[in-house]
Amino acid sequence: MMLRIRLALVVAVTFAIVVVGCVYAAHVSARNQLAAQTDHFLLQRAQEPAFTHGESKAAPPPGFGPGGNNETQFAKPDAVTQLIESNGTTHQTFEGQPALPVNEVDKQIAAHGGGPQLRYATVDGTPYRLLTVALPNGGAAQIGRSVADSNNVLATLDVRLLLIALAGTLVAAALAWLIARRFVRPVEQLTDAAEQVAQTQDLAHHIDVGRRDEIGRLADSFNTMLAALETSREQQRRLVIDASHELRTPLTALRTNVELLQRAPDLDDAQRAELVGATQVELAELGDLVAELVELATDARAEEPVTPVDLGELTARVVDRYRRRTGRVITLALTDPAVCSLRAAAIERAVSNLVDNAVKFSPPAASVEVAVVGHTIEIRDRGEGIDTADREHVFDRFYRAPTARTQPGSGLGLAIVRQIAELHGGTCSIESRPGGGSIARLVLPAVEH
Repeated sequence: MMLRIRLALVVAVTFAIVVVGCVYAAHVSARNQLAAQTDHFLLQRAQEPAFTHGESKAAPPPGFGPGGNNETQFAKPDAVTQLIESNGTTHQTFEGQPALPVNEVDKQIAAHGGGPQLRYATVDGTPYRLLTVALPNGGAAQIGRSVADSNNVLATLDVRLLLIALAGTLVAAALAWLIARRFVRPVEQLTDAAEQVAQTQDLAHHIDVGRRDEIGRLADSFNTMLAALETSREQQRRLVIDASHELRTPLTALRTNVELLQRAPDLDDAQRAELVGATQVELAELGDLVAELVELATDARAEEPVTPVDLGELTARVVDRYRRRTGRVITLALTDPAVCSLRAAAIERAVSNLVDNAVKFSPPAASVEVAVVGHTIEIRDRGEGIDTADREHVFDRFYRAPTARTQPGSGLGLAIVRQIAELHGGTCSIESRPGGGSIARLVLPAVEH
């Protein structure tokens, strides 16, 4: 069932329940009001002198019937009156009036007195409201009033209220349909957009919903998701293109070396050893490239738990490792290093890439300087530096400045550093160093443990 139909049905049913409840409340209120008015009339009639000073006799007292004294009448044309003797015998106060029913409670009141009794009864097919009261000198009087007119008024009122309720429900259903259609329209736009994206794979399709409510926020979130998917797909496409380009070079070199090794009888031992060594170098470079591609594409570092990390201790481990590995002079200066909640292995990889990059491009006799100041890690070298035009692209995947293309590497090290920095909400940058060289800076967010 469509959402707008469900909304319209829910509103219509809810309105109908409320209206029916109001109709029932109005019916009960009107019925009780009419009954109260009838009871008030009967109790007032019982207070008239004919009842408060009369006495029960075997026959109607003087003044009963046509030609009698109206001042002593027990009844008026708007009521029916009947006398009950102490022994239960009844007398009609006017000729032609219907006989009122007498039950055991009425007889008890006539014989022994007691409080008044009010009840409903049917007399000759007509509904009556009856009042039985004890007379001062014994016996009892019954006063009855027809409630047929009141019941007719109540029935007419019920019919009118039900018709109003039905009309109101129909109007509410129509309004609910229009309102539901208006509110569901943006959701339908989202659905159409999602279906279009699923069919065409066009992630550039965005939804233009000029709203500031929850639906507008949903549309904005959907547009943001499409933009993120489009960016991710574009990055994936560029990664595949760049990877295929970068893999082509070592694969070509390997193919050439293998073809030369196939001519082994024509090569001396020195030439063969040189080819085997070159092949091993290409294989190692190819293995590093594939490992970095997998690491960059899967980004398994995001699954690493966040733990307290002392930036000074972490950087010291990286510096010690590269001192032993390269034999180079690498200095370390610590100034209030922070302890932050980070992914230790990921940050260590980022620092390692920056130190490796500095060692690679620095002259053998030049030292590499590493400094940790609070939440910032800086690596300074004395290499050839980075041109201004290249500075904006050094963190792109596979980008290599013209002066660095003769150096070994895949061009993914700085891209991994940027990815790790963004994963932690930090930044990374490279700038020229006064006097020659570069300064690589990794700034982590100030979220201390």
